[in-house]
Amino acid sequence: MTKIFFLSFLFSICILSSRIFGQNSIRQIDSINNLSYDRILKNFFESEKLFKANLEAARKMNYKKGEGQSLSKLALIYYLLGQYDKSTEYHLYAIEIFQKNNFLLELADEYGEFGYQLKRRDLPKANFYMQTAISIVEQIEDKGLITSKLYDNYAVLKEMEGKLDSALYFSNKSLENKIKLNDTIGLPYSLNKIAGIYALKKDFVQAFNFLSISDSFREKENNQFGIAENKMLRANFLKAQGKIDSALFYYYQTYNLAQSLNYNYLIASSLQNISDIYLLKKDFMKSLDYYKKYIVFKDSLENLEKNTRIAQLEISFETAQKDKLISEKLNEIKQRNLWLIIAAISLVLIISISIISYKLQKTRKEKEIKEIEYNNQLIKANLEKKILDEKLRISRELHDNIGSQLTFIISSIDNLIYKSGIVDKNISNIKDFSLSALYDLRNTIWSMKEKEGTLEKLFLKVNDLIQRLNPETLGINISVKNQLTDNYDLSSIQMLNLFRIIQEAVQNSIKHSSAKNIDIIFTQTENCPLIIIKDNGIGFDLAKIEEGNGLENMRIRTEQSNSKLNIISDNNGTTITISITN
Repeated sequence: MTKIFFLSFLFSICILSSRIFGQNSIRQIDSINNLSYDRILKNFFESEKLFKANLEAARKMNYKKGEGQSLSKLALIYYLLGQYDKSTEYHLYAIEIFQKNNFLLELADEYGEFGYQLKRRDLPKANFYMQTAISIVEQIEDKGLITSKLYDNYAVLKEMEGKLDSALYFSNKSLENKIKLNDTIGLPYSLNKIAGIYALKKDFVQAFNFLSISDSFREKENNQFGIAENKMLRANFLKAQGKIDSALFYYYQTYNLAQSLNYNYLIASSLQNISDIYLLKKDFMKSLDYYKKYIVFKDSLENLEKNTRIAQLEISFETAQKDKLISEKLNEIKQRNLWLIIAAISLVLIISISIISYKLQKTRKEKEIKEIEYNNQLIKANLEKKILDEKLRISRELHDNIGSQLTFIISSIDNLIYKSGIVDKNISNIKDFSLSALYDLRNTIWSMKEKEGTLEKLFLKVNDLIQRLNPETLGINISVKNQLTDNYDLSSIQMLNLFRIIQEAVQNSIKHSSAKNIDIIFTQTENCPLIIIKDNGIGFDLAKIEEGNGLENMRIRTEQSNSKLNIISDNNGTTITISITN
C-alpha cells in the first residue's frame, strides 16, 4: 500500500514538473518572439539563428502561436536582407498557421506586415493585404496597439499613391487609438507621420506643430534614436521650405547624434543632405568633401551587407530541403487565397445587389408616400371648398332673410316717423339698434365670404367702422394709423375676431372712459404685427371690472385668432395691445 502511494506521488510530481517546464518553455519562446525591432537590426545573422532555434522549439512543443510568430520574425529578417521570395514564403506559412488556429489578432498583424513589405514591389497587392488586415482587426474587441500599427502602415501606402488626405485620415485614426491606449512610445511615430504629410501638403505650420509635440515625447522618454530621427525630419522640413542654413544646423546635429548611436541609416542620410545643402550654398569644396564621406561610408555598409549575404547563402544551402517543403505549402496557400478572393468578389456582388434592391424599394416607398400626401392634399382642398361653399350659402341666407327683414324693419320705422310726423325717442332707439344690427350682420357676411384676408383689408374695414360711428358728433377725436411696412395674411376667422375686438374696445372707450382721443395703430415688431387701441380716458381697475364690458369676450376672440391680448389701464388712460402670433 505504501509502495503504491509512493509511485502515485512520484507520478504526480513528474506531471507537475513537465507542466512547469512546458510553461517556462512557452514563456521563453514568447520572450524571444517579443524582441524589439532594434535588437533584430543589430545583427541579422545572429537574429536568424536565434529565431530558427525558437521555431524548432515551438514545433517540438506543438506551440502553434509561437511557431507562427517565429516564422513572422524570420520573414522580416529575410525581407531586410533583400531575400524577398523567401520572406514571402515565411509570411504565407505564418498566415496559414494563424488562420487554421483562429489567432485573429496575429493573423491581422501578419497580413499587415506582409502588405507593408510589398509596398515598393507590388502596391496593389500591398493595399489588398493591408485592407484584409484592417477588416480582420476591426472585428476584434481587444485589439490593443495592432490597430494603430496597421493604420500607420496603411497611411504610408496612401502617401505613396499620392492620396495625402487618405494618408492623413489613417494617421489621425492611429494617433487617436494610441492616445486612447496611452501608447507614449508609439505616439511620436504617428505625430511624425502626420507632420510629414502636412509637409507634403506644403502646410509647414501644421507640420512643425505636430513635430514639436513629438519632440516632447521623445525627450520625455529619452529615446536618443527617436530624437535623432526628429532632428532629421526637422532638417528635411526646413530644407523643403528653402531655409537652408537652419536645415544645415539640424543635419549636423543629426549626424553627430547618429554617429554616437551607430545609427547607420541616419549617418548616411545626414552626409548626403549636408553635401546637398553646401551645393545649394555654392560651397563646392565642402559639398564635394561631404559627398566623398557619404560614398566611403556607403561602401563600408555595402561590404558589411555583402559579408552578411554570403553567410546567409551558406545557411540557405543547408536548409534547402526545408525551403522545398515551405514552397509546397506556399502553393497550397496560394490556392486557398484564390478561393478567398473568389468568395470576397461573390460577397461584394451579393452586397451590391442587396444595396440596389434596397434603393429600389426605398424609391418605391417614397413614391407611395408622395402619392398619399397628394391625395391628402386633394381631400383637404375639396373639404375647404365644401366649407367655403357652405359659408357662402349661409351668408346668402343671412343676407336674403335676416338682412332683408332688418331692412324692412328700418324702412317701416322711417315710414312710421314720416307719416306721423312724430319723432319718438324709443322709436329712434329701435331704428338705431336695427341699423347697428344690420351693420354687424353685413360685417359677419363680409368675413364669411372672405376665404382669407390681410391686415390691409382689416385696416380699411376699421376705417369704415370709425366713419360710421361719426366721432365728431360724440366730441371725440378717433384716428386710425397704418404703420405697417409688410402686409400680413389673415384667415376669415382672424379677420372677424380682430375686427370685433377693435369694435368692442372702441365702443367701451366711447361709453366708459370719458376720453377725448382714441388712437388705433396698425404696426409691427421684428417678430409679429400689432394692433394698438389707446385712449387718454380715466382708465379702470382690471381686477374689479374683469366680468364686465366684454373683456372676457375679447380674450376669447383673441385666443381664437391665434393672438395675445395685453391691457394696461391707469388714470392716464387705457392701452390695449393685440399681438398676432400666427
